[in-house]
Amino acid sequence: MAINVAGGAGGPRSDINITPLVDVVLVLLIIFMVITPIVQLGYDVQVPPKLESAAAPVLDENQVIVRMDREGLMYINKLQVPAGEFPGRLQQAMTGRSKKVVFFAADGELQYDQVADFMDLVRDNGAENLGIVFEDIGRAPAAASAVGAR
Repeated sequence: MAINVAGGAGGPRSDINITPLVDVVLVLLIIFMVITPIVQLGYDVQVPPKLESAAAPVLDENQVIVRMDREGLMYINKLQVPAGEFPGRLQQAMTGRSKKVVFFAADGELQYDQVADFMDLVRDNGAENLGIVFEDIGRAPAAASAVGAR
């Protein structure tokens, strides 16, 4: 608040002083600029290299593909496994393997939490790396039949 001394017609006159506001905003800007790179977290992702040719990959008969269908039924390769036996069967399938890679497929109609729980179940029972299958195995008989049941 300031008092106008030059003229007697006024009384108290208030002017907005924006200097403290600018100081506070600049300090906040610097704080956010320093903290933002520290706060950004993420997951390590293995991205496949760019392929020069469009040749179909050779399917290994020893691959393990787990999937969950629309009704919540679980499969290891083409063999349906009851939910109670799934962890033991997956551990059995993963024993003796040097690469603990499991290919994962789930129906697109499933809820996110069901898929996340299924992925956690696979991870907890021997899979070190999950490869995600984007094609529907149920509708692609060539991909499903190329991988034999184990």
